[in-house]
Amino acid sequence: MMQSFLDDANEEMKNNLVRTWVKHIRQLAYDVEDCVENVVQLDDKPIFWRRLLPSWMAPPLPLDEAVEELEQLKCRVEDVNNCYRRYNLINFESAAGSSSKLAHGTTAYEMLLADARRTTKRQHSHLDDLASHIITNKVHKHLQVISLWGSAGDLGTTSIIRETYNDPEICQYFACRAWVKLVHPFSPHDFIHGLMAQFYANSCKEEENVATVGMHVLSKMDTTHAHLFKEFEQLVTQKAYLVVLEGLSNMVEWDVIRTFLPHSEEGSCIIVSTQQLEIASLCIGHSYQILELKQFSPQHSVCAFFKEPRVRKASQKSEAEDWMTDQPLVGRESQIRELHKYVGEARINSSHVVSVWGMAGVGKSCL
Repeated sequence: MMQSFLDDANEEMKNNLVRTWVKHIRQLAYDVEDCVENVVQLDDKPIFWRRLLPSWMAPPLPLDEAVEELEQLKCRVEDVNNCYRRYNLINFESAAGSSSKLAHGTTAYEMLLADARRTTKRQHSHLDDLASHIITNKVHKHLQVISLWGSAGDLGTTSIIRETYNDPEICQYFACRAWVKLVHPFSPHDFIHGLMAQFYANSCKEEENVATVGMHVLSKMDTTHAHLFKEFEQLVTQKAYLVVLEGLSNMVEWDVIRTFLPHSEEGSCIIVSTQQLEIASLCIGHSYQILELKQFSPQHSVCAFFKEPRVRKASQKSEAEDWMTDQPLVGRESQIRELHKYVGEARINSSHVVSVWGMAGVGKSCL
């Protein structure tokens, strides 16, 4: 089967995903072939002196080593196969009289984009005014987390955020506002300093007696770390804040950042801008709603992920049931159980590191 696949596919194809798959299959085919040749050439004659040695001193039999290698190869083959089959990213199409060709199937982001458009259409309008959504939900006095994701990069995302960030009502509602572009590696000290500088800048813009905002901010920042951090803690716990995080790339950063931006009863809001679909959804949590903010083309839209209300309307439930009927759902329960099993075995064996490996976009962070 591997050889048949390699006969029909090659690394010269324009699709990057296909080239990666071909590379994985070819390497597996080489390793399987080497293992089979070693097994065929094994000497099956018994070695009498092995019986004279204790079990812990006897070297492993070549056949035992071959069996172990075959089991490892089998796992590798299954991993590669499940990886590509589970997400339906690649689909073979055969045509009589012509060679097989590879084409994209329905990807995860296309399914989500279609879902976002259905939801937005049901609400009879594009929710291109993000500020109105934030202000409307601010009355609940809980922390809002909104993820913005562009299906074709960050084109259009910045303009939507800027329009929201400078909206007069937003400026009135949020006493503390900051827009931070994350740098790597993440530095908590630089992060807090960046937030405080913008908190100061936005607050002094409203003061008529401030001639130069920049000099005023510098004078305010010219203090000890302890004083600055203490003032930051007071602001984010006692006042409503709006923080825009641009360029979030992994959940480790998000978990660290959330330790500095607490849940408060002031109606604060965090806007996450990311180019990664998985990160956008994970920042919201398991129960989220996705809406299309603006459509630039049939293939490119900017979507927003919101926390889904606890009490769902009948129309939402009906649409969810319709979606489940029309769309194939792939569960991860068996993989979660398997990962739990590996962690348990690692603890028993005093192993301190367990690695979860997979190509980009297969859902490692979610798992």
